Amino acid sequence: MKSRQLLAALAVFVLLSSPLSAQWGVPRKVPKVLETRFVNGEPAWRELPVRPDFQKNYDKVWQTAVNTILEHNFDIATMDKESGYFRTLPNAKIVNLQGSWTYKIQISIKLVSTPADPKADPPVPAFVQKVRLQVNGEAIWVDRRGAVGADFLGYDQVMLQNLFDDLQAKLGGA
Repeated sequence: MKSRQLLAALAVFVLLSSPLSAQWGVPRKVPKVLETRFVNGEPAWRELPVRPDFQKNYDKVWQTAVNTILEHNFDIATMDKESGYFRTLPNAKIVNLQGSWTYKIQISIKLVSTPADPKADPPVPAFVQKVRLQVNGEAIWVDRRGAVGADFLGYDQVMLQNLFDDLQAKLGGA
């Protein structure tokens, strides 16, 4: 009997939890200022083909990608030039939000290439085919007690497009 009462109470709680959370002020969506730039869901990767005159210059493509991200005021968290991958620290200064909201963006870049073969005759340099770019976004709302009340994960389509355009102008082919 007690299990039925507990189950009934749980069912009532689940049914009422959405209206109650709305009454308590827990947001159900990102702030209005983020609605045009933030896409909720799985972060998207964009791929940029590297123009032919840069494809055999791995170091130039790598350095151009790193410099482009630094120019956009992101700090590098981790990088591995050999694997062609780097990721930034989360940056919360791109969009300033009011109140209890925080918005952070983190960028990942991966060079898609064929490895160098220094033992070949003549030696074969690394061949960079494309640059993969991802811009993760996270919007977090914290309640008065300091607990996370809402956490939206996705990607920032404005920053993704801006970085893509910048890299396209520097590395892309026409």
